[in-house]
Amino acid sequence: MAGRKGERPSVSSQHEIAEEPHAGIETLREEHRALLKELRRLDRSLARLSVKRAETAVVISVLESLHAFLADHVQPHMLREHETLHPLVKKSGLSREPDIRAILAGDDGLAKKCRQLQRALQRLKREKGERETVQQVIAIGEGIIEVIVEHVHREEQVLFPRLEEALSPSRPSRG
Repeated sequence: MAGRKGERPSVSSQHEIAEEPHAGIETLREEHRALLKELRRLDRSLARLSVKRAETAVVISVLESLHAFLADHVQPHMLREHETLHPLVKKSGLSREPDIRAILAGDDGLAKKCRQLQRALQRLKREKGERETVQQVIAIGEGIIEVIVEHVHREEQVLFPRLEEALSPSRPSRG
């Protein structure tokens, strides 16, 4: 009977344990796809506004949409990542690897970026359409999108595959 102290779990229970982390990672991947779709749409909107020299009110509207998206969707996603990935990284032993630590640390800067965008939006509203300010705020929005997209790609291309490999039940034990 598996589960007694000192006994190795059965192959089927090892498989069940391994499936849970994979399901958590797959859920994050699905969220990434939805986040990237909306971030790309917002990025295209910002690029068009920059080229068109759009009115300040239109720029503010798009940037407020970006800010709301960050607060309502990206930040909660990052929290779920933290709750899901940090324990898995620790369990897998990957927490000692600098590239993995750097990817996980990338989540921490998002709140700062949101505050930066909020301050820039407030400045834009105060300065009533100063063209240079409009361009600067658009650049901040585009920069935030770029950072998030790059972070998602690093998770997808480096972190998730490494975690899945490290937590795979068929992986030979190190001991």
